[in-house]
Formats: sequence, structure tokens, C-alpha cells
Amino acid sequence: MSDKINSLNLCVCMALADHGLGKDETAEILRIAKEIKVDFNVHNASDEINEKFSGDIDVAQDFYLGNITKDDSKFQAKDFVKRVALSDGELKDKEVRFLVRMKQAWGYQYFD
Repeated sequence: MSDKINSLNLCVCMALADHGLGKDETAEILRIAKEIKVDFNVHNASDEINEKFSGDIDVAQDFYLGNITKDDSKFQAKDFVKRVALSDGELKDKEVRFLVRMKQAWGYQYFD
């Protein structure tokens, strides 16, 4: 799986972190996929994450974080995930927790 696909799956995990895949979040993920020229179905990815990880977003997040190895891909993924988190106009506690877990997994150098 490419870094781009792993990044988009992380975005889906972020959207699911607050227990809902909202319209704003879905639209933002689709915008990101178009920007990076990847054909991506958000709802299929959501279903796959729920099946593969039994709905455990932490395990899914750890899996996709571990699959992104290039530094530039980590910076890009972090920016994408932030965009999804803020797409509905508010940053919820579970979304903040998601970002903190990213920072702990990858290191502080990837975050502003």
C-alpha cells in the first residue's frame, strides 16, 4: 500500500475518531485524494477499517502510521489529517487525541 493510500486511510480514521463520518469530512478527504491524484472511495475505506480492525480506530491508526515511512509523506499526512479534523469547523477531544498519538508515534519534528 502506498504512502498516499495510507495517508488517506489515516484521514478516514480521523473522521471516524469522533464516531461519525460527516459530510464535511468526507468532502475534504475527496478533495485531498483529487489533489494527490488518487482514486479513493471514502465509504469503502471506512467499511474496510471497521471490518479489518473491528472498529478499533487506535489499532487502525497505529497500522497506517507504521506504514508511512518517508519523511515528506509524514509531513503531508499530518497536514491532511489536520485538514480533515478541522473540516467541520471544530476540533473535538478525540480528534486532538488522534493528533497527539500521531505526534507520539512519529516524533515532535513532524509537528509545528
